[in-house]
Amino acid sequence: MQQRQSLIYALPALPLALPTMVLFIYLPTLYVEEFGLSLALVGTLLMLARVSDLVIDPWVGRLNDNLSTGQQRRLMLVGALLCGIGLFWLTRPIPDWSASSLIISLSVLYFGWTLVQIPYLALLPGLSPSSRERTQIASLREGMGVVGLLFSAAFPVVLINGGSSTLEALRQLSDLSILLVAFTLGLLVTKLHWPVRTKPSSNARWRSLWRNRPARVLMFAWFSNGLANGIPAVLFPLYITEVLQLDEAARANYILIYFICAILSLPLWWLVSRRISRKRLWQGAMLIALICFLPASLLGPSDANLFMLICMLTGAMLGADLALPQALQADVCDWHRFRFKRDQSASLFAIWNVFTKLALAFAALVAFGLLDLSGFNQNTNEVGQLALIYAFLPCVFKLIAILMMEKFALSEAQHAAIIARLDRRQDV
Repeated sequence: MQQRQSLIYALPALPLALPTMVLFIYLPTLYVEEFGLSLALVGTLLMLARVSDLVIDPWVGRLNDNLSTGQQRRLMLVGALLCGIGLFWLTRPIPDWSASSLIISLSVLYFGWTLVQIPYLALLPGLSPSSRERTQIASLREGMGVVGLLFSAAFPVVLINGGSSTLEALRQLSDLSILLVAFTLGLLVTKLHWPVRTKPSSNARWRSLWRNRPARVLMFAWFSNGLANGIPAVLFPLYITEVLQLDEAARANYILIYFICAILSLPLWWLVSRRISRKRLWQGAMLIALICFLPASLLGPSDANLFMLICMLTGAMLGADLALPQALQADVCDWHRFRFKRDQSASLFAIWNVFTKLALAFAALVAFGLLDLSGFNQNTNEVGQLALIYAFLPCVFKLIAILMMEKFALSEAQHAAIIARLDRRQDV
């Protein structure tokens, strides 16, 4: 696949990631401080919006499997329009209707996001039949997403330090996101050489998705790995201030180093994947991350420099998490087409999305639930239980993911043979 085509495909990942930090970090506080809602109400509304999003994902996936290429493009444009409306409304709620504005605008945003994201992710299998090229394209796409995350984290801080209010900064970021999404999706729809779907899967069944053993193994391994990544993410602020006893400014520095190392490692993972099986490579990356992160359970206030090294090493391993499983999932879609004689790539990526979101939700539930059961108290110096939950428990989930991947039996050679047989077959 040409480099220009790969770039056109990857570019939308950057603006689509821009509002992420806003939604997770600033949004709850904004609606409490600026618009007078209670924390309990904001939390409930956010949960309701997310639950509805989980229900919608599989439906959108199945819908896309039944659409032609042109219909998929139009659906993405409708989704982009809804994203713009939802994000604009989210940062400009109707006066005296803040709660209603929050739940409706967030639901509109999530729905539009799903309409864009599912066909966008499902494009990957059709862009190239080569496993190596898919890894390269997925690496570029995920790298763009991480750049978007970094920008979304830095943009409000720069504006706020320059004298803007938090609300003004978020409105400017949302407006910039809307413009960039419109521009990059316009390029995607008009300039990308879309794979032609001559036979949409109108007879697709959910049962066949469960019978796809490679997909099932990969999704459960991804879920376990998602828990391993999600638990430290939600406990990170507490770990920095309570265990390492650093100030809030240090949080941004550690996050920045972590994501920079992830971005820099992406080309290296792609190069190594040309010589080593992506399954073994991902397992190796998870094992290295496990070994490097385990000492974080034993650190204290004098170990800030050691933790910086841990962030650098685990950040580099995150690059493997971003690129390799997504490319493997694209291969699984080909296996599904070969085995069941129908293209259900969008449904598979939709379920992938559900597993990703469930991992994030369960990570918060497990982390804070165990921390509460342990009797952790910020007013005391007893932080051993926090360090164990933060660092030791994720290593357990990493190990489970590594062991699960032993059951993943789709090799690069098998995938190449499947592609060759699909090329000779005219029924898909």
